[in-house]
Amino acid sequence: MRRKPDLHIHFFNEFSISSPYYEYAPSSHNSTQLTLLISYLVANQDTKVPKDVLMSMLWPDVKDKVPVGALRNLVYRARKELERLYPNQDIDYIKFTQDAYYWNPDLYCKIDIIDFENYYNLARQESDSERQYRYYYRMQRLYTGEFLSNHTSVEWVQYRCTYYRNMYVNCILNMCEYLYEKSRYDELISLCDQSIIIYPEEERFYRYKLLAYMGMNTVKTALEYYQSTIDFFSSKYGMDISNSLRDIYQDILLRMPNVELKLDELETTLGVEKDTDKTFYCNFDIFKNIYQLNLRSVRRAQGRHYLLLLSLLPKNGSKPDSLKLKEIMDILYDLLATNLRKNDVYTRASLNQYSVLLTVTEDIAIETIKERIIESFNKVNPDPNVYLQIQEKTIE
Repeated sequence: MRRKPDLHIHFFNEFSISSPYYEYAPSSHNSTQLTLLISYLVANQDTKVPKDVLMSMLWPDVKDKVPVGALRNLVYRARKELERLYPNQDIDYIKFTQDAYYWNPDLYCKIDIIDFENYYNLARQESDSERQYRYYYRMQRLYTGEFLSNHTSVEWVQYRCTYYRNMYVNCILNMCEYLYEKSRYDELISLCDQSIIIYPEEERFYRYKLLAYMGMNTVKTALEYYQSTIDFFSSKYGMDISNSLRDIYQDILLRMPNVELKLDELETTLGVEKDTDKTFYCNFDIFKNIYQLNLRSVRRAQGRHYLLLLSLLPKNGSKPDSLKLKEIMDILYDLLATNLRKNDVYTRASLNQYSVLLTVTEDIAIETIKERIIESFNKVNPDPNVYLQIQEKTIE
């Protein structure tokens, strides 16, 4: 009969150690160092870790040498905490020898990162696609979030986080390919949705979801999802990913139903959208096409055509955090929508930039327009450490 694990240890998402009697969960403890000490020793369970290495990991910002007593006290607290896992047994969880600490190798533990790597190696060695998929499926079930997600600012955690992230993404892509080849499109869409929750910036997940929609011949849904994906990456990350999806987009267009329209129906299809009193906003891909049109028509049109680049920059050299930057970018978005003219066009060019295409008649100076935008922005800017820079270039 197979022996049950004595301890279940989880690294993915939040760290925890559980037994039938107790669960050590850091969310209920205030000491970050206590969690980092225990998790580091478990993650490096085959290594005897010198005291100096532990102290530099636990107190990286301390300029003077950390007293050895601080580490000894922390180890004492860790041992007292771990005793609660099996209160009636005398178990030495953290051992000490030759000026180094290490996790007791005689303990039988079920550790998620160990199983995760084992399944990954078994999958890569497996030649049968069905058995390989089962190993990847077990990996996917284990990965409930990033490695020690509450401590990703710690250097050694960052390294492990990247290591397991790459494994997870590779696992999901292999699962996606298998499901796509087997035409199991509903499962493929579900898998992509689950993976996008964890890593919304991984564009290949969106690609497989689009392929699933095309495999199900839901062309209209595929087109809508393509547009929403492009808009999401443009607004969230300031990125244009349309090139990586261009082949699928072309396939969508080719498979759209060929229904002949009458002129009135065409006018209705192209018809008036909401917010026609605001400046026209579009994704970066459409913005490029409009720029090409401006480039071709500039010699025939009256007035001058300009390409503007609006950048939010720090005054003191330190960038604002992502939430504050998003707030200011949203404010700038609304400002451009209401302060430019209806026939101007703008798009998000990067995480902290917008691009604008505008036509200026001879009697209005471009500098006047720039000053007006900056003045309006300064009135609503919530962060005095951020300023708006506007650069312009004539389209000719």
